[in-house]
Amino acid sequence: MSFADRPDTDRPVFIAKCDSYDPDTLDSVINSAFDSIGIGPEELAGKKVMIKPNLILGKKPELAVTTHPNFLEACAKAAKLRGAEKVTVAESPGGPYNAISFSAVCKACGIASSPWYDLNSDFGFSQVATEGRILKNSTFITPFFESDVIIDLCKLKTHSLTKMTCASKNLFGLVPGVDKFGFHATFPDMKDFSAMLADLANYVCSRKKVIAVCDAILSHEGNGPSQGSPRFTGYVLASRSVFSLDVVAEHMLKMDGEVLYLDAARELGLTKRQFDDIEIIGSEPVPCFDFKRPDSDSLSTIKNLSSIMDGKFIKLMEVRPKVNRSKCVGCGKCAASCPRKTIKMTGRKKKKAKIIHKNCIKCYCCQELCPAGAVFAKRNPILRVIH
Repeated sequence: MSFADRPDTDRPVFIAKCDSYDPDTLDSVINSAFDSIGIGPEELAGKKVMIKPNLILGKKPELAVTTHPNFLEACAKAAKLRGAEKVTVAESPGGPYNAISFSAVCKACGIASSPWYDLNSDFGFSQVATEGRILKNSTFITPFFESDVIIDLCKLKTHSLTKMTCASKNLFGLVPGVDKFGFHATFPDMKDFSAMLADLANYVCSRKKVIAVCDAILSHEGNGPSQGSPRFTGYVLASRSVFSLDVVAEHMLKMDGEVLYLDAARELGLTKRQFDDIEIIGSEPVPCFDFKRPDSDSLSTIKNLSSIMDGKFIKLMEVRPKVNRSKCVGCGKCAASCPRKTIKMTGRKKKKAKIIHKNCIKCYCCQELCPAGAVFAKRNPILRVIH
């Protein structure tokens, strides 16, 4: 049975060492990845390929927040050499979805035009019925509808809300602009939000051929997806299953069984949940790293105390976002991105952001999209003693 004919739950994950973003090195590793999971001309010849990188906001490549430009070009080149008719790079970064925003983010991330791909120039979007268990409809950017194949270029990163972001969550960037904030407002409960992510990725993968390729050469730890620190790991992963790749990534971060959207994917029959049940091809054994966790994950140390005071104790201990007003530049991006509109710009001479915590759902969109890194996760002093 070919890799293409295997069910989602039986699709292997390729992993190989890669110690730099040198173009020749990347060409070799990416071609090996494609060949190993059965991505040849018969899969791509004459097809319209959309590359969906992780370009959450404008950050330099060395910060490991976004897909490295050389990594993107190597994947586009591999697709074109296998006969792809057209390769388009498309993404909906945080904030407005338009040509100006996309161009600014690409420039900041070091991504320019290339003979191997075109940058998206169509910023339309459409709504469809997704008919998921919890996600019933969604909007998607036009390049998604116009593609035959999606190459899902993700980064290996910790995440303040979902603990980890990798292949399946990267597909959330197919939702245009501020519509993503609406999902946070609609699904404020973490379990529901995770189920939504699984539904969304399932819809995408059921409509298009999706090839997941993870840039885990320079990864991101701590307050990801954008306010943490780069961490050299030196690997590339690839799979025909976004969920199986994520189970392996979860294991690499020593978070086995912790990522809720993978639980939701298992319930949908989309992946095996245990790392040991995933077939690995390429380098073995799969490495594990002691990644620094997000500050928002501190509550996990007392999660077994949820029954105290009828749950009020754990509520009191919750980590919450807070603005360092000395670092705030008053741009207002956090207020614009807040799903519940709980952030106000206050001040007489110069406006600064202030979070009204009464209605805060702790989605960390503000921290994720703050260009100045002024939003941090504030822990209860008792947690500092526990740690």
